[in-house]
Amino acid sequence: MFRVFYILTFPLTLLCVLLIWAYKLTLSKIIGNGCKYLPTCSTYALWCIWEFGAILGIIYATKRLLRCRAHHAAGVDFPKLNLHGNYKYKC
Repeated sequence: MFRVFYILTFPLTLLCVLLIWAYKLTLSKIIGNGCKYLPTCSTYALWCIWEFGAILGIIYATKRLLRCRAHHAAGVDFPKLNLHGNYKYKC
């Protein structure tokens, strides 16, 4: 069931990836590096969208963007593999 849902939302996934790449190639050069996390928020969003699909990826990327504010701690924050907190990408 989940695989069918993923296949149906694949065009949305491609659209999200293309929009993020367009942002990275144009606006991020103008705005500058303002992200205090490693990897940057746009790269985090790309990883989440490719790993979890468009819907969950957008949700995880939005949570990350909400954490990326002045009074929150900075550091290394890779996408999680599951709800238990295991990391998908090892550093």
